[in-house]
Amino acid sequence: MDTVLLLTILTIVAAAVLLIALGIGLLNIALALEGIGSSLDKIAYGVRAIEVETSPLPECIDGINDSLAPVVGGFEAVGGSLTSADMHLGNIAGALGVK
Repeated sequence: MDTVLLLTILTIVAAAVLLIALGIGLLNIALALEGIGSSLDKIAYGVRAIEVETSPLPECIDGINDSLAPVVGGFEAVGGSLTSADMHLGNIAGALGVK
């Protein structure tokens, strides 16, 4: 067999193997992208559902904030009481020699 013919055949075989490997790789990438697309569709559906479920909130958020204002005052009072209790317990711990 002629050397040129042998090299031509080997080149064609190598090119075919390369194209087959490239095709398999691209097929795997396409399948992975389909899975990602499916996941993104589910996420978009969930986000739309959240948007629909929370759409009444802007209309009533002021009422919610107004009704929670007294709770803030109560938490501030509790915080003051806890700070005072912490100070007194620190004094007692110091008198007892406890760290």
